[in-house]
Amino acid sequence: GAATMAFAANPPFWVGVIAALMLAAINVFLLIQSSGKGTKVSLSPQELALREWMFPSLGNEEFQQLLNVSKKTYPVAGTFLVTQGEELEELHVIIQGTAHVVANGMVVATLRDGNLVGEVSFFRDDVATASVVAQTNLTVLSIERAQLRKLMRENDSLQRALHESIGRDLGFKLTAFDSTHI
Repeated sequence: GAATMAFAANPPFWVGVIAALMLAAINVFLLIQSSGKGTKVSLSPQELALREWMFPSLGNEEFQQLLNVSKKTYPVAGTFLVTQGEELEELHVIIQGTAHVVANGMVVATLRDGNLVGEVSFFRDDVATASVVAQTNLTVLSIERAQLRKLMRENDSLQRALHESIGRDLGFKLTAFDSTHI
């Protein structure tokens, strides 16, 4: 009994070496596992299509960062996504459905899948220039302004991709506006 007690109180040096090696092996395993998660991002087919359409220059990992700070909502027809003259806390992307842009009581445009909502207010740091009302039930990706700005500061390629996307979206909107109001 006394020898066992002495062994437990003062284990041989090799027990400490084995314990340290086991901890090191566990840490290496966890590191490999977590780095694997970072490189293999699995996007749903809908998310992949959205990334390819809205942010073609973004990699899946960067798009996943954007999704991580976003929330998906399902506003029903008649819901106001944005109200003219009010502050906007979020930038919205219509994933599915249609919405009308209403300025001073008149419908001035129709937004569809892939269109951005609130991008002008977002970049001007101003109130909404028009209201946006769901015409059909929508699927919307909403990104809080502060979170998006933080991501853009931290990631140049995400910032570039967002600017490209907004430029493309505004181009589509201007073209659609011109063709419907000539």
